[in-house]
Amino acid sequence: MRALLWDMDGSLINSEPFWEIATYECSERLGRRLTPELRATCVGNTLRDTVAICAAHAGVPLDDDVVKQESNFLENRVIELVRENGVVWLPGVRDIIAEAHAESIPVVLVTNTRRKVATPCIEAMGEHMFTATVCGDDVPHGKPAPDPYLRGVEIAGFRPQECLALEDSATGTRSALAAQCEVLWIPMEGAPPPADAITALSPFARHYEGTLEGWRLADLRAAFACDLKTWNNRPSEEL
Repeated sequence: MRALLWDMDGSLINSEPFWEIATYECSERLGRRLTPELRATCVGNTLRDTVAICAAHAGVPLDDDVVKQESNFLENRVIELVRENGVVWLPGVRDIIAEAHAESIPVVLVTNTRRKVATPCIEAMGEHMFTATVCGDDVPHGKPAPDPYLRGVEIAGFRPQECLALEDSATGTRSALAAQCEVLWIPMEGAPPPADAITALSPFARHYEGTLEGWRLADLRAAFACDLKTWNNRPSEEL
């Protein structure tokens, strides 16, 4: 493991509640509140895909004006919520990043969030925490396309197989796998991915239910080196 490629929302910071509020409000603006199940399918998606899900649920035709208007609403609402509430780091991640920096291991933030929204979050976390940042509008196609992680790999300067991606969403995990990165998939507590996503992805990604609280960089190295056939969602103390 020579580099860490780290998703932001739901993986580094607990910003998914902000996106949840904004997404529900977006669906209500379009005429029909999303179900929790449909909201879960929005996690990790691009803005266009999220607006498309909301519009389809409300029976609203999707056109460029709808996408632009609702995308702007989503971004501005999340920025507002971040500025009002700040960001909350997820357990364990800052210590691991500090260890990585001490060992000169690149830590690249790779998010589907556009830079307009990601910037207040990155500033709140501290730009010095990351070797570089890749946002959704920095690449031609967002997750689940491989573009964001391919860009992160390029910045890190290593082969994809030497990089560990840390993700909370099925969408992001698919992106990292498509880029041929190794993946540790940790769904956020209280926002589990669809059951069929676990079935579809777990043979190809290390799937862990919990947080990184108490983990060290050595635990990530052990997860990276572990044969996928024997991984089986083991807690860090068993790595």
